[in-house]
Amino acid sequence: MQHLNWDNLRYVLMVANQSSIAAAARELGVNRTTVLRRINAFQESLNCRIFERADTGYILTPEAEKMIIAAREVEDILFNMQRQIAGRELKLEGALRVTTTDTFMVALLGPHLASFHRKHPHIVVEILTTNSILDLNRRDADVAIRPTRQPEANLVGRKIGDVEFGVYASTEYLPAVDQRDIFNQSWVGFDDSLRATPIGHWFDATINQAKITIRCDSFVAVKIAAENGLGLSLLPRFLGDSSNNLERLQVPTEELTTGLWLLTHPDLVRSAKVHAFIEHFSEALAEAL
Repeated sequence: MQHLNWDNLRYVLMVANQSSIAAAARELGVNRTTVLRRINAFQESLNCRIFERADTGYILTPEAEKMIIAAREVEDILFNMQRQIAGRELKLEGALRVTTTDTFMVALLGPHLASFHRKHPHIVVEILTTNSILDLNRRDADVAIRPTRQPEANLVGRKIGDVEFGVYASTEYLPAVDQRDIFNQSWVGFDDSLRATPIGHWFDATINQAKITIRCDSFVAVKIAAENGLGLSLLPRFLGDSSNNLERLQVPTEELTTGLWLLTHPDLVRSAKVHAFIEHFSEALAEAL
């Protein structure tokens, strides 16, 4: 048997985790053809089948299951080693991967990324904008700027402040709104990626779903839809209040207030790059909220 190609194995493990070629491709940032080619190359090197197609997606063959369990253990060891090495990095230079949502990127981060670059010109920040929660254990990112009420127990960080929410209507749509029956008006809704959050749960439990005019997968898209008169919207106040075409209504939403956190893995806390980023953005974002 040939030596294992660990780069190809990374693709195999992602398909095993996702049970889907398309989902694995999205997570890896490549196309489906690349994932299939890597899996086929891995199977050929071992002369055995790794996956079977089922109604629920791609599942491991019985002979591959034990191998994949062992490979995941090795992968975890490699990730631990990478984090520990990165955590001892004392130089303020090189790449720093930061994950956040498009909402924070559009509304808050730009000026502070610029000031951070002026202070640390040799650190190259790689911004990963997604509503998905990337795995900091696997170093999908080094730092997360994340709204949450309770961070994962295996991460460390700082709470920067609170994100408050409000209900908004465009100046065009506002005259048609019956504020005595606010939850039965036309609303801009959320798709599955946001409906799975506490904000989405409140929305589904409170708003008449028959009145949804459009669904969006980010608050930036919700804002744009609301500005164009598609209905009422629920938005972070730092985003909604910044719009020249939206007015915030007097609707109680205090229960939706969510903390904004800067998070990293404990192994990376002593990294000079991570420390510098967290120090800079803790101060900058606390003033912005």
